[in-house]
Amino acid sequence: MGLRRLLSEAERLLARTGVAKPAVQPSRDPRFGEVTSTAAFLVARELKRDPREVAEDLASRIDLSEAELVESVEHVNGYLNFKVDWTRYAKAILDEIFSEGAGYGSSGIGEGRRIIIEHTSVNPNKPLHVGHARNVCLGDTLSRIFRFLGYEVVVLNYVDDSGAQMADLILGFTKLGYPLEPPPNARFDEYCGDVVYVESVRRAESDPSLAEERRRIVREIESGSGEAFRLNKLVVEKVLRDQLETCRRLGARYDILNLESAILEYGLWEEVFEKLRRRRAVYYAAEGSKAGCWLLDLSGHPILSREGDEVLVRSDGTTTYTARDIAYAAWKLGGTSKDFEYDLFGENPDGSPIYITSKDGELRKPIRDNVERVINVIDVRQKRPQEIVRYALKLLGLEFEKYIHYGYEVVALSRKDAKRMGYEPEPDQKIVHMSGRRGLYVKADRMLDMLKARAGEEVRRRHPEWGADRVEENAEKIAVAALRYSLIKQDLDKPIILDTDEMLKLEGDTGPYLQYTYARACRILEKADSSYSTQPYGEIGEDEKRLLRRMSYLPILLDEFPSNLMIKPLANYAYKLASEFNVFYEHAPVLQAEENVRKFRLAVVKAFTTVFSIVLNLLGVPLLEVM
Repeated sequence: MGLRRLLSEAERLLARTGVAKPAVQPSRDPRFGEVTSTAAFLVARELKRDPREVAEDLASRIDLSEAELVESVEHVNGYLNFKVDWTRYAKAILDEIFSEGAGYGSSGIGEGRRIIIEHTSVNPNKPLHVGHARNVCLGDTLSRIFRFLGYEVVVLNYVDDSGAQMADLILGFTKLGYPLEPPPNARFDEYCGDVVYVESVRRAESDPSLAEERRRIVREIESGSGEAFRLNKLVVEKVLRDQLETCRRLGARYDILNLESAILEYGLWEEVFEKLRRRRAVYYAAEGSKAGCWLLDLSGHPILSREGDEVLVRSDGTTTYTARDIAYAAWKLGGTSKDFEYDLFGENPDGSPIYITSKDGELRKPIRDNVERVINVIDVRQKRPQEIVRYALKLLGLEFEKYIHYGYEVVALSRKDAKRMGYEPEPDQKIVHMSGRRGLYVKADRMLDMLKARAGEEVRRRHPEWGADRVEENAEKIAVAALRYSLIKQDLDKPIILDTDEMLKLEGDTGPYLQYTYARACRILEKADSSYSTQPYGEIGEDEKRLLRRMSYLPILLDEFPSNLMIKPLANYAYKLASEFNVFYEHAPVLQAEENVRKFRLAVVKAFTTVFSIVLNLLGVPLLEVM
């Protein structure tokens, strides 16, 4: 074991002096030692003494005679700093990496524990745009990390196949004369989103009779029968299959597709509504602007109450999005006696099945038992509706603390990239925001295609001997890395402005830079003509120490993830690890070094490829051994 072993050893050494709380942690400044302890401050507080005196006393009483990694202990301003024997420590780090291999960094903390993660959840009336792509990449990265830590992860995609946005499509197909088949060479999801949906919305907004027909279609879809209902199911499946191809391209996988209409079909809403009524959490409005509606009473919530109560059932009897979301959330937490049945819908790239809710389904998937957390990846604009859902879960007496809104800010496009894609921004418009209703959005596939085309040009320039298939395969992986990494590396609360010039750079904090670094390391191993050794030879250089230190930190970083759910630290780690490897590459020759030094440095490089491949896989960045 590397860093974990060092931390444990430092804790044991302090415990033998009588310290109850060793308080050992990795040092922020390795010049003062690899790990440090604040135990002296804790002891000083209890004894009402000067921490510096306590630290001096503790340091003098630490017995290093049986220490394996710790070489010395120093006290500085109350801190206890543990310095290591780098010959032993380097070997311990490398031995741990090679011993654990592809599982390095996983403590197995999630064994026997289940997490539900829901992401994507795009209305099945249009293709995914780059804003949706951020949702997909964040959700998929969460699931990858949790799965690596040993959790049983169930990935859901909530398919909103009812409501006005679907009625707009059906209106276009039934009343506006649009054929079900798209034009030649056009994808069905693009045809629906760019043509049928936009035109239907425009026409219904100016024609009261079409608006009324749209309301009728909404009711028929919710009824679960009729021609509009049957046509809607057909359209939803066709759009959904196209959407999932985009998600597959981004590296995402799913377990279950839950249709929103199933919430009504299976009677989940009726059951939850009745429970809310019995708890007097909802009431019927007999008069006023919301007469005839059923509302959720928010008067007991200190913040939500300021904007009034929430309509759950409209006066015409149709349910709102919030109502269906509450029923669905209650189902996730095991708060309904009713459960879904499923049919097989397709499979993931790894061959695992994807199921979809079906009223006549033959399969049951008991996924709600012993769920530790339900994580819902939804953008910040849904903060209020999500808080309403949590409050309703509380009113239902369910464990609402398990329900987590994983919010993130929206995505926009740089002015120059918007123009590259055929949009003409306003003169003073520096960035372009998206709107599905106006048909103004940058499709994820289109963005990937543009990145792929530009990457392909560079690949052909660097490798003129490669065939077209190999160029295309590499260019696709570079495009995915560029987009995916740019969407997950930022703070969740910061909007993202995509800039393809920046995203494709081979230097700096980009996906292609990470790929290039991995390929660089693979190239060294490919050229190596000797075996490697984890036993250091001679003095270990600072560049080697820095890289080994960074590799040793991955298990600690991943141990923190279940409590903070933060992806950015892992992305930062990837960039720093890549940067430190490149410094090592420049300053510590490997293949040209003396034999014993070469063997050790080859071990460092091989360990780097092991650790870095784990990190890139967790982030969903495709590996490239040649670039």
